Amino acid sequence: MEEKVLVVEVLKGFMSEMRNWETAFRDEQMGLINEDKDTSDCDKAYELKLKSILAKYSVSDERSWARLVDLGCGSPPTYDPERDVINDPLQEGKNYTVIVEQIARLKAVYKFFIKNTVDGWLIVKKETKNGDKWKKTAL
Repeated sequence: MEEKVLVVEVLKGFMSEMRNWETAFRDEQMGLINEDKDTSDCDKAYELKLKSILAKYSVSDERSWARLVDLGCGSPPTYDPERDVINDPLQEGKNYTVIVEQIARLKAVYKFFIKNTVDGWLIVKKETKNGDKWKKTAL
């Protein structure tokens, strides 16, 4: 399979699993909050699920994995490979970058850096466009 296709498939897999995680976590957490119940066990369970997704699709990095600290989730979810525009990967040496344009929520523009490792294609970092500059942000 062509490298560009593999890179997009990895990114779509990540986005899909993150969408499903964020939606399920938000729904379960809001249900507990609405019933005036403690969310601690829910938070712990979804932290483990998030860590598993991040480990599957990305290189461990304190900034990239910062979402494990606050477990941010919202509606609509941050990522959705069926909603967002995923641009063609651009090769930079042996690695690729992929620009993703969010269609809902904040309409953010992300740049994912993806490289081939011994574990396959993994996300190295994500940057978010702020004006005309890019800033490294959590996955």
